[in-house]
Amino acid sequence: MFRAEVNAMTLPASWIPPEGAIYHQSGFYTQTVVHGDLSVGRVIQPRRRLTRDQSHTTDTFGITDAVLCIVHLRHMNPGHTFWDGHHLPTSEMFEGSIHLHDQRYSWTSELFDAFDSVHFSFPQRLLRQVLMEDDIDSHVEITAATYDPERRDHTMLNLARALLPALARPTEISRLFADHVISAAATHIAGAYGSIHLKGRRPHVLTQWQANRVTEYVTANLACDISINDLAAICRLSPGHFAHAFSTTMGMPPHRYVLGRRIARSLEMMVLTELSLSEIALGCGFADQSHYSRVFRSRIGVSPGKWRRIQKG
Repeated sequence: MFRAEVNAMTLPASWIPPEGAIYHQSGFYTQTVVHGDLSVGRVIQPRRRLTRDQSHTTDTFGITDAVLCIVHLRHMNPGHTFWDGHHLPTSEMFEGSIHLHDQRYSWTSELFDAFDSVHFSFPQRLLRQVLMEDDIDSHVEITAATYDPERRDHTMLNLARALLPALARPTEISRLFADHVISAAATHIAGAYGSIHLKGRRPHVLTQWQANRVTEYVTANLACDISINDLAAICRLSPGHFAHAFSTTMGMPPHRYVLGRRIARSLEMMVLTELSLSEIALGCGFADQSHYSRVFRSRIGVSPGKWRRIQKG
């Protein structure tokens, strides 16, 4: 899905582009995933101390009813930003610094330093939907380009880092995990920076029949790419309400529960069948054997092959 291209003339000798990055002729790299209405991208420029002739100027971002959140993964010296035709002074940025842009206004940036950042584009409709599902009044208003070098948003920094594997290897990341991280990011942005009004919350918990239906569905569909919308529909709940209720009831988010069930199924298949590890990986919903082996080792502590040999003596 992604490709990596290297232009050795523009890069520091020791710099290696991240997995899955696409090289652009202006000297920067991108990794992008689109998840429903939300796009998340990583943008990297490895060169430092650019002259004005070498500066990186972003494309003018078109007008849309969305909020762009830029999360910086490294230090960056000041550049220039033009927001709706007006020059905005920018400051030195640090790891965890964020920019918020109301995309109803056009803007562009001219940058003279190396940078590495993750861009979240949240449609206002998505923010309103997330807040309504979380029993919060649906009014969200983020109307300015926000530059606050003194404030570092560690929540968004951690969420951005959590998505880096998805940007590098999108086929290996479950829809449930992406749903979980993206919902958390949207809720945080709306709550921390938007104009919202809290309402009384109703308890988030699954009934016994809902819990039974979900576990039965997961068990029957481990080979498929299960989504939060699938599970929420079974329980006749909105995705946001379901995610909260599931975590409260089961003690873990849906994606972690499903991953645990995939590993448990694979253990059974290694003991009870003669299927190859690649067949077991696909049968349990992993992208391929390599993906399965990485997850298995992180959970069990040894490779699937070694675990199987131990069980068979």
